[in-house]
Amino acid sequence: MIVIRDMRPEDCCAVAELDKECFSRPMSVQGYEREYTNPDSTTLIAELDGRVIGFANLWNICGDVTLNNLAVTASERSKGAGSALMREALTRFSGCDFVTLEVRASNEGAIRFYKRFGFRQVGLRKDFYDLPTEDALLMTVYLEDARR
Repeated sequence: MIVIRDMRPEDCCAVAELDKECFSRPMSVQGYEREYTNPDSTTLIAELDGRVIGFANLWNICGDVTLNNLAVTASERSKGAGSALMREALTRFSGCDFVTLEVRASNEGAIRFYKRFGFRQVGLRKDFYDLPTEDALLMTVYLEDARR
């Protein structure tokens, strides 16, 4: 069974490794250690049989929530961990107005995933990503709409 919980200090290495597996500009172990101590940051962990198989990192700054990263290890994708992380994130921040994220314009699977949770494109950030250079879609879910 997948368990969703808050990140603990001992998770930082596993989260950084998963970040490296999934993203072209991963954060370091030290970066996740800083996230752990940052009062504006929440990192949720998806755990299966004692292993970190996914994470979601969000910032809540004065009620504006940004989903920085959501990742699931390749061998566990499409098995519910990403959805469990997203449901917990949206529940956790349900008192806020919205959650915003950026996603690579070519990442059709992620875009479909986010749309299932009510996110919609609200903007475009030209050349936002590198390795390779690519535009980002700016997507937002308005939590009042999601509560209806």
